[in-house]
Amino acid sequence: MRNLQLSLQSKFFFGIALIILPTLGIIFIWAGFQHEKQVMGQVMNQARAVTRQIVLTRQWISDCGGVMVLSESEGAKDTAYFFDDTLETPRGSFKRFTPSMVTKKMSQYSFRQDLYRLRLVSLNPMNPENRGSDFEKETLDRFKKEGLTEVFRTSTQGKESYFHYMVPLFVDKTCLSCHQGQGLSKGDVGGGLSIFFPISKMKTSLRKDHLRLAVFGAGLVTLTICTLFILLRRLVIRPMRRLEKVTAEIGNGNLDARVDITTGDEFEKLSGAFNSMAQRLSMNRNILEEKVRQATHELSKANKELQTLDKLKSDFLANMSHELRSPLTVIRGGIDYLNRTIKGKDNRDYLTIIDKNLVRLIRLVSDLFDFTKIEAGKADWSFDKEDLSELVEEVIDILSPIAMDKDITINYENPDSIYVKIDPERIEQVFVNLIENAIKYSEHSGLVQVEIKTEADQTLVSIEDHGIGIPEEKLEIIFKKFHTLPIPGGVDRRERTGLGLAICKGIIEAHGGRIWAESVEGKGSVFFFTLPRMK
Repeated sequence: MRNLQLSLQSKFFFGIALIILPTLGIIFIWAGFQHEKQVMGQVMNQARAVTRQIVLTRQWISDCGGVMVLSESEGAKDTAYFFDDTLETPRGSFKRFTPSMVTKKMSQYSFRQDLYRLRLVSLNPMNPENRGSDFEKETLDRFKKEGLTEVFRTSTQGKESYFHYMVPLFVDKTCLSCHQGQGLSKGDVGGGLSIFFPISKMKTSLRKDHLRLAVFGAGLVTLTICTLFILLRRLVIRPMRRLEKVTAEIGNGNLDARVDITTGDEFEKLSGAFNSMAQRLSMNRNILEEKVRQATHELSKANKELQTLDKLKSDFLANMSHELRSPLTVIRGGIDYLNRTIKGKDNRDYLTIIDKNLVRLIRLVSDLFDFTKIEAGKADWSFDKEDLSELVEEVIDILSPIAMDKDITINYENPDSIYVKIDPERIEQVFVNLIENAIKYSEHSGLVQVEIKTEADQTLVSIEDHGIGIPEEKLEIIFKKFHTLPIPGGVDRRERTGLGLAICKGIIEAHGGRIWAESVEGKGSVFFFTLPRMK
């Protein structure tokens, strides 16, 4: 899978987000929980304070044996009296309020103002309204058995949520006077005081606080990331892009480009080092260009000298080979005369040696003459319409004696006449050279196969032998001048000039064709050349 490519600023942005978002998220969540815990602690403290105040008020009323309240007063309305204690005074009729009655009135008054609601709970209440709920009964039982001093929980009644706080109420001497016959003794848990604080508004306020905290946190995170991102762009990305731009210019060849960074930090030092490197590269390039110019000038001068020398060499060889032909012809005639007139065996052996070397010398001069004229472009060509198949048969007839000496068969299946426009003498020279080489490099009793094929726009000639073959690395260089290969049987390579294939290449290319060789070392070689077909 291909790796996802991200820019540095994208990686930095995601890195900051992955670090800051979880960290600040945990901080704000912890702050929210702490705030909620603090609010609930305040409610708890408030419940304890109110409960303590009510317990103290009840204690005072109990110690006083109750309080006398004017029956017709607003606070005494709708009150059920369990004791018919009445005190008549000029101001009116007073009746006694017990601690429980005072507690109930305090609950009514506080409930009207939406502060809290009080409730007395007893396991064996004298007032049915003081019978507790299942939770309150369970809590009273825990007060008795476990000795707890307070219990609290959150509860829901209808659509309102409450903080329910409950403490035990202990029996004292005054309580026994009213609760005789219930099996209570001083110090027992006679009941409990439940107080209900409405917390719906508090929860709504907490939710709003949490929302504000979340919005503030998101804003702070966004501000932090944006600030760090802007700082990254100004302090890191912008200098890096300048370096990247100048690096691209230098890569395109503008070694005079320089980067200007003045941040006063490591990037400024880096830009200084970068500019120094670019300056050194520019200096080295100038030095190198100067050396290249000098070398080019010297090479051009040397090339001109070589061309002059090569022309002089070609002219010299062409002239010398032409001049040598006349005296060699005279010498050849003299040797022929001596062969006819001298009868002594020793003298004839010397004449044979002289004749053999004269043949080599004549061939060398002839090859030099042909090659220098072709190489100099001064060869005389005589193109005419010729039957290539007939020309091959003539060459085979000429070379048959050489083939017979090695018991080599030259196989050529004569097709129909194949007419091409060629210089017959030169193409005959090519056939002689290639077929003679095939005979030389073939083993005794071998086979040389000659084929001619006509194609769409050219005629293809192939000459195949089954000799020693040619190494692959030498298939190209054999067509260069003065290059020879060893012949089987130990024939001295000095007998050959190394110009035959080079002359063949020049002749074929002058006809607009191509010559090449294919070989398998140890199995034989095939030489190919092409000639354009007549239009």
